[in-house]
Amino acid sequence: MASRTDIHQNLFQLYEHYVGEPDSSKDVYGYWLFIVGYIIGAAGVATFVIGYAGEAKSYALIRISGVTAATGLALCLFGIVLMLPVRKRGIQASVVGLLVALGGVGFFGWAYPYNWRELGTDYSVEVISVYTLGIGIIAGVTALVPVLTGRKGMFVEEEGQTEDPEILTGDAMESAQFAVFRDENGDWKWHVLHLEALARSTDSAVTRPDATESIERVKSQISSAGLMELTTSAFRLYEDRDGTWQWTLARDDGSVVGACAGEFDERDGAEESVSFLKDEGPDADVIEIEDAAFTYEQRRDQWYWQLVDDDRTPLASSETGHTTQERAEEAARAFAERYDQARVLDIESVGVELCERAAGWTWRFVDADDEVLATSTDEFDTRRDAEKAVEALLPELESASVTVAGEPSYELYASGEEWRYRLVDETEHVVACSPGGAADRDDAAAWTERFGDNAVDAEVVEIEDAAYEVYPAADTAGDEYTFDETETLPAAVEGPEPAPDGGTVVDADTGVDDSGPWNWRLVTADREVVAASTEPHADAETATAAIERVRQQASEADLIEFENAAFQVYEADSGEWRWRLIDEDGNVLADSGEEHTSRGEAAEAMMTLKEQAPDAELLEIETAAFELFVNEDDEWGWRLIDEAGKLVAEDPATHPTRGAARQAMNRLLEHLESDVRTMDRAIFQTYAAEDWHWRFVMPGGETIAVDDEASPTRDELLDAIEDVRETAASAHRHTIGDVTVQLYGTDEWHFRLLDRDREPIADSPVSYGDREAATDGVAALKANASDAPIFAIEDAVVRLDGDDGWSWELVDRDREVIAAAVDTVTSKDALLEAVETVRQLAPMADRVNFDVASFELVAAEDDRWRWRLIDEDGHTVASGTETHETADAAREALADIRELIESASILEIDSVSFELHTAEDGWVWQLIDEYGATMAESTQTYETRTAAREAMNDVKAQAPDGWITFTE
Repeated sequence: MASRTDIHQNLFQLYEHYVGEPDSSKDVYGYWLFIVGYIIGAAGVATFVIGYAGEAKSYALIRISGVTAATGLALCLFGIVLMLPVRKRGIQASVVGLLVALGGVGFFGWAYPYNWRELGTDYSVEVISVYTLGIGIIAGVTALVPVLTGRKGMFVEEEGQTEDPEILTGDAMESAQFAVFRDENGDWKWHVLHLEALARSTDSAVTRPDATESIERVKSQISSAGLMELTTSAFRLYEDRDGTWQWTLARDDGSVVGACAGEFDERDGAEESVSFLKDEGPDADVIEIEDAAFTYEQRRDQWYWQLVDDDRTPLASSETGHTTQERAEEAARAFAERYDQARVLDIESVGVELCERAAGWTWRFVDADDEVLATSTDEFDTRRDAEKAVEALLPELESASVTVAGEPSYELYASGEEWRYRLVDETEHVVACSPGGAADRDDAAAWTERFGDNAVDAEVVEIEDAAYEVYPAADTAGDEYTFDETETLPAAVEGPEPAPDGGTVVDADTGVDDSGPWNWRLVTADREVVAASTEPHADAETATAAIERVRQQASEADLIEFENAAFQVYEADSGEWRWRLIDEDGNVLADSGEEHTSRGEAAEAMMTLKEQAPDAELLEIETAAFELFVNEDDEWGWRLIDEAGKLVAEDPATHPTRGAARQAMNRLLEHLESDVRTMDRAIFQTYAAEDWHWRFVMPGGETIAVDDEASPTRDELLDAIEDVRETAASAHRHTIGDVTVQLYGTDEWHFRLLDRDREPIADSPVSYGDREAATDGVAALKANASDAPIFAIEDAVVRLDGDDGWSWELVDRDREVIAAAVDTVTSKDALLEAVETVRQLAPMADRVNFDVASFELVAAEDDRWRWRLIDEDGHTVASGTETHETADAAREALADIRELIESASILEIDSVSFELHTAEDGWVWQLIDEYGATMAESTQTYETRTAAREAMNDVKAQAPDGWITFTE
């Protein structure tokens, strides 16, 4: 940011470059104020013209343009006033007019448009009057007042008075001249001339008005200046412009060689500082720091250490105080050892820290600000076990699903080579799961889709022992079955009416179109299919009739067992007799091709063929029969053949032995009279083992969901099913791996990590204001987890901090700050360099022993050396004002400084005074103001004290009336 002095200089330089040499500073400020007012006023007028020319008139735009234009006009006029030769009282009057005008502008901004003309209370006259009054005052004090009063000098400087000095007009015999000239930098300096050059300025002025102001100050105070003769060095005590006391140390020739390092509120403080320097300075040792050193200081009864380099630049400092200096020294040595071994903890986004606890090891996520994001819930026996757990976690976390507690969800997960799912309700309880494993994820996802689509409308069914289920047929692709034109369906057999007290039951109204193909099956309570239809039926009633036919045929059927092909003689539906040759699988190998009037005739025709197959058995079918057979895989099964030789039912499974197949057939006979129900939609099938359970069965017989937990009673199971319906229908699907991120909360949100079994892995102590913020936090964690460094703090680490500039802290495992950088740097690379510098210097740093006072040589930014005096607490008391090219030169200069301090007198400066000094070849003088600053000095060295004093008196006598001339 540019300082006030810089702005002042820039304004003057621009004015000199584009306008000319100003006569005073008010010329410059008046000109720039006029330019600013012109720009503001022009902007206001332009805004009004553009806005008023638009289609829509905006009161706000008119108000803004009016305020801007009026403000610009007032500033323009006031700038003109400043550029005119107006006296101080005229400027003061114009300032009053400017304030009045600006008040009128503010009045307009408030009143327009709601209190203007026809709107509201009309303040237009008052506003215009106030603004006009202000403008009138600004213009009137410069033009109208002199005309009306006849006194041109009241506000305006009188014209026509001569600026010639009195000596040129004959009014004085002699006088002095202030010759103002430019130095090599283009700034203004001056000499006082009286027959010859007697005095000169010590400082330069940027502008001509500044130079004139400096001369006027000298002229006004020089006549009252006293005289002090300094033959030795001296301490000058003075009160500065801001009311604080300071001192400087000057040689006997007046050159300043030292100054106090601080400011003092009271005069006594400055005197005590001088006394300390005079008492301790002559014998103070010189401190030399080769590479680095530890310094110690006491603050509020506590001792602190600080690491400094050979330039006395602080590198590190302690964060906690110590009761004694010895303990501070021990802490400094411990810092050097710990820092040397400390790892730099450079966490760009997130890291994982392994922590040792009383019961074992844990881990936690920390961010770049060292805030804990999540902490593991498990503890591990060793650090390596904790590290292995983290190494397994991080790759999975990047792709982990994000779920929300309280939202029902299907969680699909891999279990070995299979895929499973579970349904989680809003209370975080698993209420359903897959009945087994699916081949891939898509199959498991299909289960969840079918479950969700059918759960709401599914019936609750309980099967006591077994039941016939009539259901829509489906082809091998899973779609509804379609008949070929050549297929024929069995004739419908009228079934029995539903019995209200049990027995055979057929659903009267399923609510669906039952005109398509239908199948039936006989299933037990544990969903074992005992028997099934062998072909589709036209509708549900036909399938039900087929069940009744099976009942009739099975109840009368004989058992036929054969292992080879067999001839069968049977009576057809038309009453004629036929024969056929079937193999052991029941396949028809040959048929009579014609009908016979009697069994004997059919048998004779059959015997003709039997001569060609002598091993085939002869089976005469008079009633239905069960056949036990073995297939090509040596597996046994059964089938039910009616008296016409038609297959009416078969075993849906095969068995390893004949006995197992016989037992399967017997189960059909055991459950032959089971109830019949139409299954046109999915069902919740309830069943009891020790407790109550349910399974979700699709019409095709496939179980796609089961309960996860049993219910103690049937009523509780039914209640649970009602809850499952809505949960299944509204749940979202998530594919989860070894890790899942779950958001939870209401007013404040948190997150936790869950494993595949929903057991907590880690929990977050961080709270977020809303769900979106928590989601963003989790996203950042997931995005950076794979690159997260894993670390453990054995003793201490160097933690980097880039919040407000880059700095570092040395912290232990409990995050207690041991030490920290003193200053910040602008970049991370610079900070890493600073860390390495401390790592190199800290082990070799020695202790700096400060005596009561010690001199220290330091190098400034320009590589020039100077001295400073430090007290026992390491505070700087005084510093040299002269610089030297080398440290050796500064050390040699200290010998002279010691002598000056010892012999220096103490002077209190409270007014402007001349100082007479001895020089190498004679005498010189200086004019010192009340603040200890040199206002002027002699231009030459005088051989005698008397000559110097006379020259000084000439300046004192002639300078107040001297005229000022400028030369380029």
